[in-house]
Amino acid sequence: MKRSGKLLFIISVFCIILTLAGCSTKDSDRDFSGDYDVDSLQTEYADQLVRDGAETVIGTVEIAGSENDYTVTVDEKKIVSNENYEDGFYIADRNITNDYPLGSDLGIVALQDGAPIVCTADEFMKNHSGDTESLYTVYLIGDVVELILPLDPKTQAMSK
Repeated sequence: MKRSGKLLFIISVFCIILTLAGCSTKDSDRDFSGDYDVDSLQTEYADQLVRDGAETVIGTVEIAGSENDYTVTVDEKKIVSNENYEDGFYIADRNITNDYPLGSDLGIVALQDGAPIVCTADEFMKNHSGDTESLYTVYLIGDVVELILPLDPKTQAMSK
């Protein structure tokens, strides 16, 4: 009986170790590119953030920093429906600029040659920072950026 109890204990410990070895709670340990694609970020992840209480801000985006210490600067804009304009709307500058820490660079989608791509903060800085014409929806939990998605102002104006 003692021998089978020890064997059961060893097998139980081994199973627990195997289970824990496969688990990770840190975002930095996830292989993001394999877990999320553009579509899942724009739908499932964005919806989950909103359900969790995320605030959204629309504006132009610039990212600065390096190695897990990034600052996202958002120059806030507002899409105003107005039938007197050719496209039926205009983009108003709210004259509000805020800096936010980037929670992780795992949720950044940008446009490359007109197509959305998932990119890192470093890739965004290299190819998209300083673009004063592209609009993004920035998802904030507290004062931390969790997701950045490109925004088509025409689609946004039509949904109002």
